[in-house]
Amino acid sequence: MRLSSELLIDIDKELDSYNRELSSRTGCTLREIASHAAGTAEGKVREASSVTPVAVVPITAGKGIIECFAQAVQSIVSYIGFTSFVTHDYDVAGLAEGIKRGAKIIFLADDNCFIAINLSRGLVVDNAEATGRGYVAALECLAGELRARRVLVIGAGRVGRSAVCALKRLDAEVAVFDIDRTKAEILVREYEVVMEENLADALTRYKILLDASPATEIIQAEHIKPDTVIAACGIPLGLSDEAYSIVRERLVHDPLQIGVATMLAMAVR
Repeated sequence: MRLSSELLIDIDKELDSYNRELSSRTGCTLREIASHAAGTAEGKVREASSVTPVAVVPITAGKGIIECFAQAVQSIVSYIGFTSFVTHDYDVAGLAEGIKRGAKIIFLADDNCFIAINLSRGLVVDNAEATGRGYVAALECLAGELRARRVLVIGAGRVGRSAVCALKRLDAEVAVFDIDRTKAEILVREYEVVMEENLADALTRYKILLDASPATEIIQAEHIKPDTVIAACGIPLGLSDEAYSIVRERLVHDPLQIGVATMLAMAVR
């Protein structure tokens, strides 16, 4: 789902409070979660920040620029500790500007793809893969070790696929649900996970949830147990207001922060 500018306004002003809240809930900062998701030490990311300038290029293709998007990405990159800037020019001219101004990593997005490019290594990091990995890392921080624990992934799209792959690497017992049965079946064959066919029923049986679906209000108050934990990367948030009020201290959800931070950590690992 395309992000709306309303979700991105003031991200830069709220990063300190966001990071405190994230750390309070998970025991880890945004940079720690991103580093863990990328499979690298936080110190390595910190070291790279001093020698790896980052450019964010606004792209006009498709439905056009989302107001505040490039600035929100740049603010997250800067918060992780990297020197960064949004290019004045757009599209190819913006890419050229970023390179001329010394950027080593370029962030850019259109309606179909959001990537970070490490120019010196020829490495391309996709946001969907990074977001799935980042939210699994956040879920592990919330719930503790996931080995042999049952986890339900809601949504079998690109982010859900990445999450399933990351969870399998942690030896979790993974189940997946998608309203599109064919998508779920593909993951079942590729990763040998369980397919759940009835979401309402499945939600009564799982306490560890990763919601990578764009559907709204699919998780209701009756699905929340005292030890339920949720990592929700889907936009909009798939919880009802009542469910959110019950589980909010055991929930990780944001519009951009974990995905962008993980992209950056993966690009420099």
